[in-house]
Order: sequence, then structure tokens, then C-alpha cells
Amino acid sequence: MNIEEKIGYKFKDKKLIEIAMNHTSYANEHKGKTSNERLEFLGDAILELISSEYIYNEYPKMPEGEMTKTRAYAVCEDSLAIVANKFSFSDFLRVGKCENKIGGKYRNSILADSVEATIGAIYLDSNLEEARNFILPMIIPQIEDYIKNGGKDYKTRLQEKLQEHGEVKIEYKLIGERGPDHAKVFDVEVLCDGKILGKGEGKSKKEAEADAAKNALDL
Repeated sequence: MNIEEKIGYKFKDKKLIEIAMNHTSYANEHKGKTSNERLEFLGDAILELISSEYIYNEYPKMPEGEMTKTRAYAVCEDSLAIVANKFSFSDFLRVGKCENKIGGKYRNSILADSVEATIGAIYLDSNLEEARNFILPMIIPQIEDYIKNGGKDYKTRLQEKLQEHGEVKIEYKLIGERGPDHAKVFDVEVLCDGKILGKGEGKSKKEAEADAAKNALDL
């Protein structure tokens, strides 16, 4: 099964989906190949628009601050990586040799970027409506999950779970950062009373902490 069959969209311009699967590290090693960075930029804006529009229309009584938090949860790196895994994007992603050696195709940050690039590719190949058809089925469950849990993010959920039986010391520790300045990835671990509960990564320390909390909750 090819990627078009996986995502349920047939491209008129096959080059667009090819570019969407080209990580920067791959393009840097292959002269003439284009990375997915520009498509990712476009897809990110479209994703924000469609998710904002959906939340605005479906939750007319939700205040602006909650709308922002709900959208952030639905389109965060972890949520997009879940989508990428659902469609087996790692089978189609092209990364450079060094990135491949460290399992780059399975990193949440790269997977999330590929989803945004695919959104950009679908939009350019067709129109906003087709992009909306791809986006909504993947963000609606995330929005509903966030609302079902009382608008609590992963860090809040983990804190409440760990403190059910009394006070504990919860720490988020930065254990590393990698990549160029314009695309840096942060690695964080979360500890409870000195014991490591989970590790996470993200484009910012905040995203990495949320990923660590999510992974701790999943254990």
C-alpha cells in the first residue's frame, strides 16, 4: 500500500507528496532534492486555521483562552505523531544517513513535521476543502479527549495522578538538545521523588515536558 492509499487522497502532482516525505537531512545529502520545510510551514498555518474554525463553530460558548488551549492540545507534536503512526509515515519518510542511524524516522518531531507537510501538499494539489477533509478526522478525537478530561493537559493530569495520596516532588529535567538552531529538538525526563517516570522530546522545552508527561501516563 502506498502513501496515497494510506491517507485516502490521490495526488494529481505526485511530486508534492514526494517532497512532503523528504526530511531536511535527506535533502542536504541528495543534490536536487527539496526538503519538506516549506510545505510544513504552509501546512502548519492551514492546520491552525481549520482547527480554529472547527472549535469556534462546534463550541460556541467556549471562551477564547480555552479555545487556544484546546487547539494547542489537538495540534501538538504528540497528537500529530499519533496521526503519522496511524498512516505509517515512517515507511515513506526519507531521512539522511546519520538521522536514520539514530531512528530519526520514528522521532515525534520529524513525524509531526511530515503531517504538516502533507497538509500543505494536499492544499496545493487541490483546495482548502480537501485539506479540511484530511485534517478534521485526525483532530476531532484530540479535541474531544481534551474536553473530556476537563481541559487538563498531560502535565496537569500526571501531577493529579501522582499526588492522589499526598505530596510528591515532580521534576522535569532537560537532559539534552540536538539539531541546528532553527530546528532544535529538546530531550526531557520527568522524575517523581527522584525516580524517572518517562522521557520526551519536542521543538521547545515545554513541548518536551508535555511529551514526557504523556509517556509517563502511558506506562
